[in-house]
Amino acid sequence: MRSLIFVVALIAAPFAQSADLPVLSAEELHGKVIEVTDLQNKVMMHESSVADVDKLFSLYTDNFTYIHAAYGGTYTKDELYGNTIRLLERGMYNKTEPRYTLVTTISGYNSIAVQRQETHKGVTSRHLAVFEFQGAKVSRITEYWK
Repeated sequence: MRSLIFVVALIAAPFAQSADLPVLSAEELHGKVIEVTDLQNKVMMHESSVADVDKLFSLYTDNFTYIHAAYGGTYTKDELYGNTIRLLERGMYNKTEPRYTLVTTISGYNSIAVQRQETHKGVTSRHLAVFEFQGAKVSRITEYWK
């Protein structure tokens, strides 16, 4: 019986914790996506700094994951942060115009599907991503484009 109670407690724990977090409205989700997109764009600009990276990553939960199956798989917050700093220090972020513009969104329960447009070397494409939230912070971004 103790084992059963322990297993039920383990299964229920994440749901109990998430019940304490606020549910974001469609407007709040949209605003958060704009904020993240603006900071992602800023990090990729030629004059970006570590402070810009830190500001972006402050919007992510500690257990944040970035998933892009077509380009490398799954990254933890620490892995993505390290890669971002490494690219910044190598001068790889040198855009003069923002990478993404927001096209449309579809809001769900603490998540939002986002279509963003990118123009790269004269070619315009649209990218689909889903942003998931825990409270006011992004817990996961999953990209669905190649």
